[in-house]
Amino acid sequence: MKSLVKKYLPYALVIFAIYLLVPLFFMGKEKGSFTPVLYYFIFLLVPVGCAALFSAKNGLDFLFSLIAPIAFLFTMFIYLGGFSLFSVILLVLYLVAGIFGLFLGDLVFGEERHKKEKEDQKKAEEVLLRAKRRDERESRRAVRTHYTADSAQNKRGGRTETPAAAKNPSDDYDDFDYDKYLSDIDKRLGDDF
Repeated sequence: MKSLVKKYLPYALVIFAIYLLVPLFFMGKEKGSFTPVLYYFIFLLVPVGCAALFSAKNGLDFLFSLIAPIAFLFTMFIYLGGFSLFSVILLVLYLVAGIFGLFLGDLVFGEERHKKEKEDQKKAEEVLLRAKRRDERESRRAVRTHYTADSAQNKRGGRTETPAAAKNPSDDYDDFDYDKYLSDIDKRLGDDF
């Protein structure tokens, strides 16, 4: 929950500040002709711009598109006197603008984020592959140690204590299918290139 608030907070503060403070500059009889500029230009560009910036950094998150309509609800009750058909249409328009901004940011500015995600995935796959190889080497070494101890015992004819790793191989058993996972990775990498 904290990470969600941390992601949304800067953008939400900007949106709320613009939706609640900018109408103060458009109030009055002499400035009444500029009100459409406020509703159709400024209030429309703010959710598109903020959503595009958010999406470029964090990816598509449709909850974000609700911030502008929620901010407009406050504006609607403070400056427009409550619900009306005009204000409900604007509310839906700002929701659609937020969704459009999310897609715009993901398509236009999200390429860098997609590259970083692919690089992180490759690094994770390499780490997994190295860990698998290390585990295979250790299991082979444990088996060799076990066979060496058994052959030495047979030569001496006595009974010796086997190493702890060789005693109970079920403790080290890993049921993850690494071969299937790696073949899926190879298919994905083959599709990308």
